[in-house]
Amino acid sequence: MTENTKLKTLKLLAKRYARATGQPQHVALDFVASRMGFAHWNALTGSAKGEWVPSEAQVATIKAFVERITSYEGATFDHIFGSPDAVTRGEVRGHPYELKTMLGDVRMDGEGWQIVLPENPLAAPRVEIDIKHAQTSPMNDRVLREEAIGIARELMQSVKARRFADWPRRATKPDAEGNVRHPFLEMEESNLWYCLHCNSEITGPQIAGNQWHCPSCGASPINIFPEAFWLEPTDEKPVPVQSRAERQEIEPIVSIIDPRPRLDLNSDQVTHLIRAALFEDATNASERMGASLAEIWVDDDLDVVVSFEDHYWPEDKEPTAAIKVAALLGIEIELEVTWSDPLFAWPGLGTVTQSTAEYTRLMLDAYRSHGATRTKDEI
Repeated sequence: MTENTKLKTLKLLAKRYARATGQPQHVALDFVASRMGFAHWNALTGSAKGEWVPSEAQVATIKAFVERITSYEGATFDHIFGSPDAVTRGEVRGHPYELKTMLGDVRMDGEGWQIVLPENPLAAPRVEIDIKHAQTSPMNDRVLREEAIGIARELMQSVKARRFADWPRRATKPDAEGNVRHPFLEMEESNLWYCLHCNSEITGPQIAGNQWHCPSCGASPINIFPEAFWLEPTDEKPVPVQSRAERQEIEPIVSIIDPRPRLDLNSDQVTHLIRAALFEDATNASERMGASLAEIWVDDDLDVVVSFEDHYWPEDKEPTAAIKVAALLGIEIELEVTWSDPLFAWPGLGTVTQSTAEYTRLMLDAYRSHGATRTKDEI
């Protein structure tokens, strides 16, 4: 490899690195130079005009470094493209871990601990420690914790590189006026962008530098638009966001968690349990219709009012299973009966059978006996 070929190779590697990391070309060139012991790219090329020549080994080292970030082979390929079996196993100072991706986030799981790196680059890494391991967890060691986060960040870098490879280069590289192109909205280009979630006004360099996540609320790229079309003329104007200082470190958030399932009842859960109990209380086809038609209201205290339809639920029938469910949940249940037109004539036919098919046959026969029925085939 000639001297000129080596410099061209280094420039090409810098370009690949710039694309993968969303950085300007000159920043990537300076980075490559620094990996070879120079203050910046001009210093490297200046030395190359003299007696210094990059060795084959130096070029190979830079190539290996860039390929480690931009390669999508093997397990890294599976991680990026969402294979359910994409799990990388390893150890950090003797502590086993499993590394995987989920919806753009990188997750590292150990015994009684988990690290989550969100897709949003401004979001802090989350370190969650099982309460049972609160005193003994290796994540209590700051040095080991930072080393583990560093391993997760290496995978995140490859995930990010693959994302940037699919985006237009202009999505990560503002022009002289600060214009950037949206990674998904074809040909939409602007130097000001707006967040659908928080109405923030974001400059082109700000949104590109944050990988198209809102610097204010963290909303994803699908919520970023070149116009705040959802605002009315009388609404408050969008407020420019304040980005954090460049290169400012984001400290991980360490928390102790209790991973055991916890039941926080809500109105939907209560409604489903009560209705399921009503079906259990029903003893014939008509009452099952009544269980289906019953209106169930759940108030803020999760107390319940059940309103039965008079034609399908006997007024003197007590729904014992539903009452037992309410008692187990520690809530009050109130019963009432309302009247409205039945779904079909002769609703009492359903009281003589438990079979819905048999009830349907009896109902159709009754309609036919009066010459007033039409099935689907007859319409």
